[in-house]
Amino acid sequence: MSNKVNRREQAIEKATLVKFGQYEHICQLRDQGLLYMNTLLYFRQIEDEELRGDKFEGVADVKRGNSGKVTPKNDPENQFIVSRWEIRRDLPQLEKINVFCMCAVRPSMGNFPVDKRNFRFGDYALILTNPQEFIDRISSQLESGNINHKANLVEYISNYAGEVGPFRKLKDFAYQSEWRLVCYNGPSKERDDIRIGSIKDICIVVKSNEVNQRLSILLTGAST
Repeated sequence: MSNKVNRREQAIEKATLVKFGQYEHICQLRDQGLLYMNTLLYFRQIEDEELRGDKFEGVADVKRGNSGKVTPKNDPENQFIVSRWEIRRDLPQLEKINVFCMCAVRPSMGNFPVDKRNFRFGDYALILTNPQEFIDRISSQLESGNINHKANLVEYISNYAGEVGPFRKLKDFAYQSEWRLVCYNGPSKERDDIRIGSIKDICIVVKSNEVNQRLSILLTGAST
């Protein structure tokens, strides 16, 4: 697994990243470059009508079948038949994997305008005017600290079967059009924050309900 942000994959023409949140947190991201990074275990356990919570977060792979036999460990002679079964295998050291998420806006891929369901993440939004510079600053910070990390767009799939990992989610979440930064071997706590310094020079802050209007100017040059 590479420990570097893949700059070539992230540099998408006429695209950007948007972070939705509460005003206080958005200002901290703008003024300090403060990235709140919760663990995958945290996102698995949270209950918020599947806005952030996903019971498959941190799952490495899923196997399913329509029939089979189960042998209890403490009673190997007493097997029983199951009609449908599912086995999930977690990623190793799940409590040490931290994630930072943003919405990837890509008009060429049909991700614009931003789905209004994303506004539930918070009343304010930070729009990057230079997403590549933002990614480069993150990469520089993490590499200087020798932090194993990877960043990429989330792939949305119809069902969890086979390999899953931190960059695959169900199509039910596709409206979030997520870009993720994943850091490995963290400090085993619910959150591990990263600061990259002020990003005032490469972003603007607006109310969430104004995002699509501002993006139409930034990405397409349309008048309003």
